[in-house]
Amino acid sequence: MRRVVAILFAVLPLFLFAVEPIKVTRSDEEIVVLTKFEEYHFDLKKGILKDFYTLVDGRKHVFTYGSDGFDVLDEGTPLKVIEEPIITGEGRTSEGFSNKVQIVYNYGFVKKIFTIENNENYLFFVDIESSKPVEITLPRVSLDSSTDRYMENYFASFNPKLRTLVLIKHDEGLSFEETLKVSGHKRISVFLGPNKRTLIKKAFPEDYEFLMKTLGNVPGFNKWYDSVFYGLVWFFWWLKDLTKSFGWAIVLFTLIVRLILYPLYHAQTKSLINMRKLQPRIEAIKKKYKDPTKQQEALLKLYREAGVNPASGCLMLLIQFPIFILLWSVIRYYVEEFAYSGGFLIWKDLSAGGFANNWLFLVITIVASYYTTLLTSQDVRTAWQGLIMSIIFPFLFVGLPSGLFLYYTTNTLIQLAVTYYTYKRYKIKGITTRELLGLPKKA
Repeated sequence: MRRVVAILFAVLPLFLFAVEPIKVTRSDEEIVVLTKFEEYHFDLKKGILKDFYTLVDGRKHVFTYGSDGFDVLDEGTPLKVIEEPIITGEGRTSEGFSNKVQIVYNYGFVKKIFTIENNENYLFFVDIESSKPVEITLPRVSLDSSTDRYMENYFASFNPKLRTLVLIKHDEGLSFEETLKVSGHKRISVFLGPNKRTLIKKAFPEDYEFLMKTLGNVPGFNKWYDSVFYGLVWFFWWLKDLTKSFGWAIVLFTLIVRLILYPLYHAQTKSLINMRKLQPRIEAIKKKYKDPTKQQEALLKLYREAGVNPASGCLMLLIQFPIFILLWSVIRYYVEEFAYSGGFLIWKDLSAGGFANNWLFLVITIVASYYTTLLTSQDVRTAWQGLIMSIIFPFLFVGLPSGLFLYYTTNTLIQLAVTYYTYKRYKIKGITTRELLGLPKKA
């Protein structure tokens, strides 16, 4: 039986966390290509891109056809597909293709090939093979032409509301006015997806600085907090290069940030300890003064004499909250890369969520929270209240990507270590498991 269980634990991750193949479905009207984070809809008869969705944080409609889906024009007239499109690919599996998919449309003297690769980037390719000059329409993600940019070798269209971008690189020497002029064989590189600078840099590393300088003038492209946010994003990227692992980068990133923020956390913990030391005197005042006014006056006098501000703990918490949200956003930013990064320990895909992927994080977090609650509780009633929250709260995160849960779990473990050290240093005792369960002390 033990051998069977061991085998199950050994092979289970292979099935749970394998990288998903590209899936292709076909109907009478369209061909749908589905990767982990992208959903393409190609018209079956016209050979154009009809719709495009991103699948991170839910299904988001990024592009819809408006005579701008890579139509092939011969002297301004759209050409028609003359035969059934051919679907080919690399890494054929029972569910699809593990590496890439190609859809080939034949217009007679023109052949158009869409190539979609199975990776973290929102980059695909359009190859045109034509025996005479034709024009190709360019997709746009916004009806507002003021967000369009025509550069030497690029065309860009930006949607400020959805913060999505289409960025098209064509071969040098092509000229265009909303269409590309093509003769012979040309390859067009198309980035279509969220405005994420790390992915744009991976797509077009040689022109990244030029592109950011030009796109920085597009209304809504930059946000006021980008300097701070992207400072942390690039720092996290440096940690990933250093550790060669997104998982260890998350752990290291959390440790460094917690170290920097230690004064805030220490002030909060110290405030809680001071309040706890005063708790017996607070209870005595509450018993002595039943009148709310006199009771409040006595408590304020006690706080003043002890040099304690009961609101300081909450103030520190309020200061930490936006920082926590910012750090959370930085980790979440890398969800696409998590899926193709090669995994971390037993997790092959840190972008996957759900109980099957996060159950171990869930157990570690609950156990760590349990001991933190025992350390910080002064009586059984507050301990049970804290424990209930400690158990319920992690379940709220179970559907999130494992990379985010790793960040949350690492934070929880650090909090346990800091709390243990601080309470030992100030000789503050919590309650034990036996006291929590109402069991008699050991003889």
